[in-house]
Amino acid sequence: ESLREVSKQIGTHMKKGVLVVIESTVAPGTTENIVKPILEEESKLQAGIDFSLVFSYERVMVGRLLKNIVYLPRIVGGIDEESTRLGVNLYKNIVKASIHPTTVLTAEVAKVVENTYRDVNIAFSNEVALMCESLGIDAFDVRKLVNTLPNDPTNPSSNPVRNMHFPGAGVGGHCLPKDPWLFKYGVDTYGKFKVEPNVIVKSRELNMWMPNHMADLLEEGLKDAGKRLKDAKIAVLGVAFQENSDDTRNTPAKTLYEILERRGAKPVLHDPYVRDFDLPFTKDLDEVICDADALVIVTKHKEYLN
Repeated sequence: ESLREVSKQIGTHMKKGVLVVIESTVAPGTTENIVKPILEEESKLQAGIDFSLVFSYERVMVGRLLKNIVYLPRIVGGIDEESTRLGVNLYKNIVKASIHPTTVLTAEVAKVVENTYRDVNIAFSNEVALMCESLGIDAFDVRKLVNTLPNDPTNPSSNPVRNMHFPGAGVGGHCLPKDPWLFKYGVDTYGKFKVEPNVIVKSRELNMWMPNHMADLLEEGLKDAGKRLKDAKIAVLGVAFQENSDDTRNTPAKTLYEILERRGAKPVLHDPYVRDFDLPFTKDLDEVICDADALVIVTKHKEYLN
């Protein structure tokens, strides 16, 4: 709805000859099928003749916003060749890295695939961790050994490199939890035939489920120590979804907190960076760990590694 409203506002004030750029992540097909018709309707101009339209997505991350905008390669996809050319010329004034021209739909897909790829890889690591746990071995040792394969880019087809991700409590942030669904929605809505993205969907579901497994591990650990989860004080360390940041968007810590509360525990949240959150938390580490029956490290803040 926000994109529709902004498109209406832009269309109302557009003049002939302008270049409109969409940078927000959207479902594939959105620029052509939603944004373009709104702009044309509101402006009474014709896309590709009276104005140009481009999709060129951000590759920003917490703490590296300006650096990534300037120094990461930029993908520019226009609704036609002239739109793409104008988009490339625009970003040449901003980006110091390579600029890659393509079609608008290809650019939209590339954006959601970047984040879907990462989500699937994290799910793979989480699933391997569960299998290692079943076998009674350390998944982190397995990861370390797998990643000993060297990176040899001289022959990409036979490069032995592996980069297994860390398993963890789940996946947070603004992008990874939603982009696989945007990708699926785009294909469901604008695709020529039905596709069931089983790997992508199951990966998303596994990552969403991981806080439940964290709670199961915690309950098992307490039981081994002769304690019950019910009424136990649980120190949950890390509210931000990303280490050494204050970004709490879609953090798995919230899901874990709510699961523990439903199971009768008394979770207490701590984070040294977060400034505000919709659940109670503290920056006082001593307060959290004092008389705690268990500690759960959700986020790898540097303070927790000391």
